[in-house]
Amino acid sequence: MPQLFFALSLIALALMLAVVWQASAPAWKTYQREFHRLEAVGEPNALTKNAMLTTPLDIRQVLLPGLQRVDRCTTCHLGVEDPTMRNAPQPFTFHANLAPHLPARFGCTVCHGGQGLATDQQNAHGKVEFWQEPLLPREYIRASCGRCHKEGEVPGVPELAEGRRLFETQGCRGCHKLNGVGGSIGPDLTEEGAVRRFPEWLARHFLDPNAVSKSSPMPNFHFTKEQARALTFYMLSLTSEQMGTYYSSVRLIPSAGYGRQLFVEKNCIACHTIGGVGSKSGSDLLGVTKQHSSGWLDEQLVNPQLVYPGSSMPEYDLETNARKAIVTFMASATAEDARSILAGRAKPLTAQEAAIEAGKQNFARFGCVGCHGIQLQGGVPNPNSQGGEVPSLLHASDDYTKQEVIKIIQNGKAPPVENSKKPAPPLYMPSWKNVLSEEDINRVADYLWSLQKKRDAW
Repeated sequence: MPQLFFALSLIALALMLAVVWQASAPAWKTYQREFHRLEAVGEPNALTKNAMLTTPLDIRQVLLPGLQRVDRCTTCHLGVEDPTMRNAPQPFTFHANLAPHLPARFGCTVCHGGQGLATDQQNAHGKVEFWQEPLLPREYIRASCGRCHKEGEVPGVPELAEGRRLFETQGCRGCHKLNGVGGSIGPDLTEEGAVRRFPEWLARHFLDPNAVSKSSPMPNFHFTKEQARALTFYMLSLTSEQMGTYYSSVRLIPSAGYGRQLFVEKNCIACHTIGGVGSKSGSDLLGVTKQHSSGWLDEQLVNPQLVYPGSSMPEYDLETNARKAIVTFMASATAEDARSILAGRAKPLTAQEAAIEAGKQNFARFGCVGCHGIQLQGGVPNPNSQGGEVPSLLHASDDYTKQEVIKIIQNGKAPPVENSKKPAPPLYMPSWKNVLSEEDINRVADYLWSLQKKRDAW
């Protein structure tokens, strides 16, 4: 027994010494020594070279109160802002295209994911149990742009705008809530990006929901791989993370593309020409950014009466970056742009047509198309409901009055059950009275009635 106790004591002592040694020689110190050695390579001045090699080793961190984060990534990734490290191996490689996202203001984890406080590789990269934000795969890092830039388009990340468009037009809100608006059949997606499901899982789920989640009521929309990728980008960008004032101010990137969109939405072509194409009541905007400063043009959009007393131009309620986007578009706008805008203008609608069009927009925006189809064709599988699928609405007027349909939209309705001993059908009509106004619901009914077809008589 004494010999066994002595042996165990030696083992315990060895383990303690190993722990002390490991704590005194963490990996980040090894990385820093190697980085200083790389810096010193080729330095002709002996004093400078010695100063590089003897630089104190310390943990480097970036405090980001506006993002409620502390990042220590640059403790190991020392060359991210040093162009001379462009060809250095990781973790010392220079990070190209950083500006204006400097680590001192943005850190690293807000874009890349990972655990900012950690100082060893596995923990820092977030590949540990219970940490929900591991490093994003390289091909999906650009999805993080949507965390700050939530409106308009993000140059270089077309997937975000396309994913947002698909979400709003394919009826996703019919089953999923986003920022408090939508159905409750599926999970709330407001913080989907914070949950950090693997991007591969999300993409596969969009391509074939039931192959990934056996009991999922989500129908197969037969998305292409490109559409599934765009939706994955959009999902990864969704977080309810609180951003500071600075980060909130850059929600919109003032790109020419978004400026063109605003130019169309505000119907600027109704008064202005571009290269002689358009309305003659306002000035020609071709080359206007060369004639006036950006500050002058910005003031013209904010307060046209101050710039031109008696001007018929309305005051537009546009935030700063939206105005910059319009000016950016005008800097490159041509007569061909004006022709394209004029060609895409719809003819004026009657009051009834406008109400039907508004109902159509609500039908898509609030997710009705997810179950009922874009053309009211139905057909989405709904197990244990009578008929086994969501019925078509094209003949709703044969069974209901318009007022009855309005009541169903307001209060919701469960589908008739095929077999009472089996689970209830997963898809049902939720109540919309607390989400849509009475006017919006009436417009949806107007849209439904505009597409009604009478069944053929016997």
